[in-house]
Amino acid sequence: MERNLRRLALPAALGTLGGLYVTQSILGGFIWSALPAFMRAQGMALEHLGFLSLLVLPWALKFLWSPWVERWRRPKGRAPRTKALIASGGGLVMAALLVMSDQGGTPLFPLIATLFVIATATATVDIACDGHAVEAFPSSAYSWANMMQVGGAYVGAALGGGLVLVAIDRWGWQPGLAVLAGLCLTCTLPFLVLRQPAPRSEPAAGGASLRRALARPELRRGLLVTALFVAAMKSTLAFFGPFLVDKGFSLTEVGLYSASGSLVVGLIGAVLGGVVVARLGTLAVLMIALFGQAVVLAYCLGVAAGLPLPLGPLAVLTQIISNAWLAFGFVALYARFMQWSDPQQAGVDFTLFQCMDAGIGMVLGVVGAQIAGVFGYPALFSSALLCSLFCAYGIARQIDLGTASGVR
Repeated sequence: MERNLRRLALPAALGTLGGLYVTQSILGGFIWSALPAFMRAQGMALEHLGFLSLLVLPWALKFLWSPWVERWRRPKGRAPRTKALIASGGGLVMAALLVMSDQGGTPLFPLIATLFVIATATATVDIACDGHAVEAFPSSAYSWANMMQVGGAYVGAALGGGLVLVAIDRWGWQPGLAVLAGLCLTCTLPFLVLRQPAPRSEPAAGGASLRRALARPELRRGLLVTALFVAAMKSTLAFFGPFLVDKGFSLTEVGLYSASGSLVVGLIGAVLGGVVVARLGTLAVLMIALFGQAVVLAYCLGVAAGLPLPLGPLAVLTQIISNAWLAFGFVALYARFMQWSDPQQAGVDFTLFQCMDAGIGMVLGVVGAQIAGVFGYPALFSSALLCSLFCAYGIARQIDLGTASGVR
C-alpha cells in the first residue's frame, strides 16, 4: 500500500475517488431533484411524477448483482478491473444522455426508459466505487474516504439538482443536458487517467456472498435502523421541488436554492454531523436530525393547509435547512455502514445498506405521489409527520444496537 501511495499521493487518490462520487450524485440530483421540478413546470400531474420514483429500482436491487460485479472486478490472481467497469458504465450513460436529448423531456415513459438505463449503469458503477474505497485505502484513511463520499454526494447534488436545472431553465433542454454530460466527464476522467492504488489484500476466499452478509445479526439490525431513518427523512424529499413550483417559485429559484443548500449547508451539516457523532454517538445524531426534519415538514404542512405563513422561508427550509439535516444524519449513518460491513466483502455489505436506503425511498415516492395527487399536499405532509414520529420511536427501540454493533 505504501508503494502505491508513493506513486499516487493519498490526497490525489482521495480526490479522484471524490470525483467518482460527485459524478454519481450529479446524475442522482438531476433525476430526483431537477427533473421532477422541470416536469411539474411542464404541467405534469403529481400522480405521474410518482413514476420517476421507479428509477430508484436499480439502486434498490443492485445488491442482487453486487456479488457478480465484485467477482468480475476482482478476478483472483489478476489486476482489478475497476477502471474498465467505471469507463463502460460512463460510456453507457453518455449514450443514454444523447438519446434523451432528442426526447425533449416528454413523453414520460420513453424518458423513464432511458433514465432507467442511466440509473442501472450508475448503480453498478457505484458498487465498484464503494469496493475500491474500502480495499484501496488503509483503515486510518476511512474517515477521509467517507468524507469524499458524503461531501461528493452533496457537491454532486448541488450540480445535478441545482446548476443543471438552472441551465435547462435558461438555455433549454438540450444545452442543459450538455452541461450535465460535461460535468460528469470532468469529474470522472481524473480517476480513469491517473494511476490508482492497488487493493491492500486478495479477494475473499470463495467470493462475495449475500447469504454470508444476511447471516450476521449486526448487519440485519443496521438494515432496520437504515429503513426507519430513511423513511422519516426522505418521505417527501422528491416533492419539495414540485411544491415550490406550485407555490409560484421559478425553476431558477428552485435550482439556486437547491444548489446552495447542497453545496454549502449540506457540506456544513456533514462536517458537523461527524463532529457531533464523535461526542454524542450515532443514535443521538439520528434523533436530532429527525427532529429538525420534522420542523421542516410541520412548516410545509402549515403552508399547504392555508395557514397565514410567509412563503419566503419555504424555499430556505425545503432546499437548504432540509439538506443540512439530511447531511447531519446521513454522515453518521454512512460512517456506521463501513463499520457494519465485513471487510472481506465490504462492497456487498455496503451495497445492502444503500439498497435499503434506495428501496424505502422508491416505495415512499410512489405512495407519496398518490397521496399528494388524490388528497393534496396537506395529506402528504401530515402523513410524513406521523411517519417521522413512528420511525423515531422505532429507532429509539434499537437502543441496544450499541451492544450488538458498537453504536452508541
